[in-house]
Amino acid sequence: MNKFLLFLIPFFLFANDTNLSNEESKLVNCYQIFDQRRGELEMQLEQIQEQQQAFQALKDASMNILKKKEAKIKKEQTELNTTLNKIEATKKEKETLVKKYQQILKQIQDATSSKLVQSYSKMRAGNAANIISAMDTNTSLEILSKLSPKVLSKIFAKMDANKAAFLTEKLKKYIPKSTK
Repeated sequence: MNKFLLFLIPFFLFANDTNLSNEESKLVNCYQIFDQRRGELEMQLEQIQEQQQAFQALKDASMNILKKKEAKIKKEQTELNTTLNKIEATKKEKETLVKKYQQILKQIQDATSSKLVQSYSKMRAGNAANIISAMDTNTSLEILSKLSPKVLSKIFAKMDANKAAFLTEKLKKYIPKSTK
Protein backbone atom coordinates (compact mmCIF):
# COMPACT_ATOMS: atom_id res chain seq x y z
CA MET A 1 0.00 0.00 0.00
CA ASN A 2 2.90 2.24 0.66
CA LYS A 3 3.98 1.77 -2.83
CA PHE A 4 0.62 2.74 -4.00
CA LEU A 5 0.71 5.92 -1.92
CA LEU A 6 4.13 6.66 -3.19
CA PHE A 7 2.76 6.37 -6.67
CA LEU A 8 -0.13 8.70 -5.90
CA ILE A 9 1.97 11.38 -4.23
CA PRO A 10 3.70 12.44 -7.47
CA PHE A 11 0.33 12.35 -9.15
CA PHE A 12 -1.17 14.68 -6.51
CA LEU A 13 1.89 16.85 -6.67
CA PHE A 14 1.72 16.95 -10.42
CA ALA A 15 -2.04 17.46 -10.33
CA ASN A 16 -1.54 20.17 -7.79
CA ASP A 17 1.23 21.60 -9.95
CA THR A 18 -1.06 21.38 -12.99
CA ASN A 19 -3.73 23.28 -11.12
CA LEU A 20 -1.24 25.98 -10.26
CA SER A 21 0.02 26.29 -13.74
CA ASN A 22 -3.58 26.37 -15.00
CA GLU A 23 -4.33 29.15 -12.51
CA GLU A 24 -1.11 30.85 -13.49
CA SER A 25 -2.04 30.56 -17.13
CA LYS A 26 -5.46 31.99 -16.30
CA LEU A 27 -3.73 34.86 -14.49
CA VAL A 28 -1.40 35.36 -17.42
CA ASN A 29 -4.39 35.34 -19.77
CA CYS A 30 -6.20 37.90 -17.56
CA TYR A 31 -3.14 40.12 -17.56
CA GLN A 32 -2.91 39.86 -21.31
CA ILE A 33 -6.63 40.60 -21.67
CA PHE A 34 -6.33 43.52 -19.27
CA ASP A 35 -3.27 44.84 -21.12
CA GLN A 36 -5.05 44.45 -24.44
CA ARG A 37 -8.21 46.12 -23.09
CA ARG A 38 -6.11 48.88 -21.51
CA GLY A 39 -4.47 49.47 -24.88
CA GLU A 40 -7.89 49.69 -26.54
CA LEU A 41 -9.11 52.08 -23.86
CA GLU A 42 -6.01 54.23 -24.20
CA MET A 43 -6.59 54.41 -27.97
CA GLN A 44 -10.22 55.39 -27.39
CA LEU A 45 -9.07 57.96 -24.85
CA GLU A 46 -6.65 59.41 -27.40
CA GLN A 47 -9.45 59.56 -29.98
CA ILE A 48 -11.74 61.28 -27.47
CA GLN A 49 -8.99 63.78 -26.63
CA GLU A 50 -8.44 64.46 -30.35
CA GLN A 51 -12.17 64.95 -30.80
CA GLN A 52 -12.25 67.28 -27.80
CA GLN A 53 -9.39 69.29 -29.26
CA ALA A 54 -11.14 69.45 -32.64
CA PHE A 55 -14.37 70.46 -30.89
CA GLN A 56 -12.55 73.14 -28.89
CA ALA A 57 -10.93 74.47 -32.07
CA LEU A 58 -14.33 74.56 -33.79
CA LYS A 59 -15.86 76.24 -30.74
CA ASP A 60 -13.10 78.85 -30.67
CA ALA A 61 -13.44 79.52 -34.40
CA SER A 62 -17.23 79.81 -34.04
CA MET A 63 -16.85 82.21 -31.11
CA ASN A 64 -14.42 84.36 -33.13
CA ILE A 65 -16.85 84.47 -36.06
CA LEU A 66 -19.71 85.27 -33.68
CA LYS A 67 -17.71 88.08 -32.03
CA LYS A 68 -16.85 89.56 -35.43
CA LYS A 69 -20.49 89.41 -36.53
CA GLU A 70 -21.62 90.98 -33.25
CA ALA A 71 -19.08 93.78 -33.71
CA LYS A 72 -20.27 94.31 -37.28
CA ILE A 73 -23.91 94.35 -36.18
CA LYS A 74 -23.08 96.79 -33.37
CA LYS A 75 -21.28 99.08 -35.84
CA GLU A 76 -24.17 98.92 -38.31
CA GLN A 77 -26.65 99.54 -35.49
CA THR A 78 -24.68 102.62 -34.46
CA GLU A 79 -24.63 103.87 -38.06
CA LEU A 80 -28.34 103.16 -38.38
CA ASN A 81 -29.10 105.04 -35.16
CA THR A 82 -26.99 107.98 -36.35
CA THR A 83 -28.83 108.04 -39.67
CA LEU A 84 -32.18 107.72 -37.91
CA ASN A 85 -31.30 110.63 -35.60
CA LYS A 86 -30.34 112.75 -38.62
CA ILE A 87 -33.63 111.86 -40.31
CA GLU A 88 -35.59 112.74 -37.17
CA ALA A 89 -33.76 116.07 -36.86
CA THR A 90 -34.42 116.85 -40.53
CA LYS A 91 -38.06 115.88 -40.11
CA LYS A 92 -38.42 118.20 -37.09
CA GLU A 93 -36.76 121.03 -39.00
CA LYS A 94 -39.12 120.53 -41.94
CA GLU A 95 -42.16 120.38 -39.65
CA THR A 96 -41.02 123.61 -37.98
CA LEU A 97 -40.55 125.26 -41.37
CA VAL A 98 -43.94 124.04 -42.58
CA LYS A 99 -45.62 125.48 -39.47
CA LYS A 100 -43.76 128.74 -39.92
CA TYR A 101 -44.71 128.97 -43.60
CA GLN A 102 -48.32 128.08 -42.81
CA GLN A 103 -48.44 130.92 -40.28
CA ILE A 104 -46.94 133.31 -42.80
CA LEU A 105 -49.41 132.13 -45.46
CA LYS A 106 -52.31 132.56 -43.05
CA GLN A 107 -51.12 136.06 -42.20
CA ILE A 108 -50.88 136.92 -45.90
CA GLN A 109 -54.31 135.44 -46.57
CA ASP A 110 -55.78 137.27 -43.58
CA ALA A 111 -54.17 140.52 -44.69
CA THR A 112 -55.37 140.03 -48.27
CA SER A 113 -58.80 138.96 -47.14
CA SER A 114 -58.97 141.82 -44.71
CA LYS A 115 -58.03 144.31 -47.43
CA LEU A 116 -60.49 142.70 -49.81
CA VAL A 117 -63.27 142.86 -47.24
CA GLN A 118 -62.38 146.47 -46.48
CA SER A 119 -62.49 147.25 -50.20
CA TYR A 120 -65.93 145.71 -50.63
CA SER A 121 -67.12 147.40 -47.44
CA LYS A 122 -66.10 150.82 -48.82
CA MET A 123 -67.46 150.17 -52.32
CA ARG A 124 -70.90 151.25 -53.39
CA ALA A 125 -73.41 148.45 -52.76
CA GLY A 126 -74.47 148.28 -56.42
CA ASN A 127 -70.92 147.93 -57.70
CA ALA A 128 -70.08 145.33 -55.03
CA ALA A 129 -73.25 143.38 -55.90
CA ASN A 130 -72.34 143.30 -59.60
CA ILE A 131 -68.76 142.14 -58.93
CA ILE A 132 -69.72 139.50 -56.33
CA SER A 133 -72.48 138.16 -58.62
CA ALA A 134 -69.87 137.59 -61.35
CA MET A 135 -67.45 135.69 -59.02
CA ASP A 136 -67.34 131.95 -58.42
CA THR A 137 -69.46 130.85 -55.48
CA ASN A 138 -66.63 129.95 -53.07
CA THR A 139 -64.81 133.25 -53.47
CA SER A 140 -67.99 135.28 -53.15
CA LEU A 141 -68.96 133.29 -50.01
CA GLU A 142 -65.54 133.88 -48.47
CA ILE A 143 -65.86 137.63 -48.96
CA LEU A 144 -69.52 137.83 -47.94
CA SER A 145 -68.92 135.81 -44.76
CA LYS A 146 -66.46 138.46 -43.52
CA LEU A 147 -68.57 141.52 -44.26
CA SER A 148 -70.56 143.21 -41.53
CA PRO A 149 -74.31 142.51 -41.56
CA LYS A 150 -75.05 146.15 -42.47
CA VAL A 151 -72.80 146.09 -45.59
CA LEU A 152 -74.00 142.58 -46.49
CA SER A 153 -77.64 143.63 -46.45
CA LYS A 154 -76.92 146.63 -48.75
CA ILE A 155 -75.08 144.37 -51.24
CA PHE A 156 -77.86 141.75 -51.24
CA ALA A 157 -80.44 144.56 -51.77
CA LYS A 158 -78.66 145.63 -54.98
CA MET A 159 -78.12 142.05 -56.25
CA ASP A 160 -80.42 139.99 -58.50
CA ALA A 161 -83.01 138.36 -56.20
CA ASN A 162 -82.30 134.80 -57.39
CA LYS A 163 -78.53 135.23 -56.98
CA ALA A 164 -78.98 136.86 -53.55
CA ALA A 165 -81.23 133.98 -52.43
CA PHE A 166 -78.76 131.40 -53.72
CA LEU A 167 -75.79 133.06 -51.97
CA THR A 168 -77.83 133.49 -48.77
CA GLU A 169 -78.58 129.74 -48.68
CA LYS A 170 -74.95 128.89 -49.32
CA LEU A 171 -73.79 131.49 -46.80
CA LYS A 172 -75.87 129.84 -44.06
CA LYS A 173 -73.89 126.63 -44.61
CA TYR A 174 -70.57 128.44 -45.14
CA ILE A 175 -70.56 130.69 -42.06
CA PRO A 176 -70.35 127.86 -39.45
CA LYS A 177 -67.40 126.35 -41.38
CA SER A 178 -65.45 129.61 -41.48
CA THR A 179 -65.97 130.34 -37.76
CA LYS A 180 -64.70 126.96 -36.62
